[in-house]
Amino acid sequence: MGGEVDAGTEDIWDNLMNKIGPTAIAPGPFVVDVCNLRFLSCGALSLLGQQARRCRRRGITTCLVSNQPIVARIVAAGGLRPLLSNYPTVESALSAAAA
Repeated sequence: MGGEVDAGTEDIWDNLMNKIGPTAIAPGPFVVDVCNLRFLSCGALSLLGQQARRCRRRGITTCLVSNQPIVARIVAAGGLRPLLSNYPTVESALSAAAA
């Protein structure tokens, strides 16, 4: 995905997460790659955290792929680190989930 997720597009982001999240099948991970986003709001990360909680109840780990250090800092500051494992590439997220 590309572009920006801000207050004006959070509803679209939430709808997308609510459509895609339930398709993840345990024990596989739910991988969300935001590397091509120019901006990801705190609200969008909070919505992703809610989806991660739902996935966790189904035995699915949520992996956030981002090559921007600020995203990892916001995840940590928002208290979402226990729900969202952060990886620099999709490959590293999939490898970690398979281990």
